[in-house]
Amino acid sequence: MATSPSAVWSVVGFCHNSGVGKGRSRRGGSKWQRAHRPLSTSYLAPGGFSSGLVRRRDGEYHVRYIPGSAAQKTYTCPGCGLLIGEGTAHVVAWRADDIMGDAAAAAERRHWHSHCWRIG
Repeated sequence: MATSPSAVWSVVGFCHNSGVGKGRSRRGGSKWQRAHRPLSTSYLAPGGFSSGLVRRRDGEYHVRYIPGSAAQKTYTCPGCGLLIGEGTAHVVAWRADDIMGDAAAAAERRHWHSHCWRIG
């Protein structure tokens, strides 16, 4: 039984255009074809992610978010008084407007549970 070339191409074209298999395009296109996005430097802080200044009722604080993979000690949270165990993501905060300067304030930094910091 002989099959005409036009019948073969129509079947191949139908299968390719149906979106089945490896040839299907992804939603949003390939990441290699997207425009370049500059890297946010807020994620490059040494020792943690997304460091910055936070203004609270009692002043400004330097804040560093520590991921669980970087938390290698046990600390006591000043917000609730409970322990922050090893491997637990948490927040480190110290005053930015200390009268003795940043070095003295950094020596007085405290480790908080993320929830305690948010509600504190």
